[in-house]
Amino acid sequence: MPFVSLVRRCHPLACFVAATLAFTLPGGEISAAKSKKSTTATTPKPAEIDSPAAAASALSKPPAGSSPMADLKKSNAALKKLFAKSAPTWSPEHDAKRAEMHKIVRSFLDFEELAHRALARHWDSLNDKQRTEFVGVLRELIERNYIKQVHGQPNYELRFTKEAIMGSEATVSATLETSNEGKKVTVEMEYKLLYKDRWLVYDVITDEQGMLENYRAEFNKIITKESFDALLKRMKKRLEKTE
Repeated sequence: MPFVSLVRRCHPLACFVAATLAFTLPGGEISAAKSKKSTTATTPKPAEIDSPAAAASALSKPPAGSSPMADLKKSNAALKKLFAKSAPTWSPEHDAKRAEMHKIVRSFLDFEELAHRALARHWDSLNDKQRTEFVGVLRELIERNYIKQVHGQPNYELRFTKEAIMGSEATVSATLETSNEGKKVTVEMEYKLLYKDRWLVYDVITDEQGMLENYRAEFNKIITKESFDALLKRMKKRLEKTE
């Protein structure tokens, strides 16, 4: 599937399922009504990145008593409160609301880690300028689509149920309850986080489908068939259409 169609073809619920991660899943829709993922948080395994790529930045040791689940609950509560506020699209209040959404999302989502892992081995072939530009474009694309999709579906309940911590890595399980075309829908989710001075999300799994895995497959396909520049060009083109 061409990258330029990824955001456009994303099912509204599929976009919403990744709500707290601000993502639309590349490569297709999520069958939200047939969730297979257990709500029990599994013990996280060491983070995997295709060799020779390594972690985007060094991990740090979380302080005693830190809770990735508590952090996610706090971010979700802040977003729900913000969604409840209404303001005309032309007003300064609307611009302030969007800016605050961006701020909250960036506080718990590790865009650099996501970009690095999504590009996998291709990351090592990029120079610093290319990496910085790619992370910036990916961040803007994700955030703009997130605000567009989620803003229209503020009525949801996201329940965080379990967390499992192993050193500087963690998983948090959650259940999303919302409605789709008048029908109640429940989706099981699992967040994957790393601790870098604070807990940051780099992947989310819904219906046994990993967001990061989807990005990696689609990006690799385009880069291998064409080039990194071609991928970046498509992303920028998609970004222009979301303005």
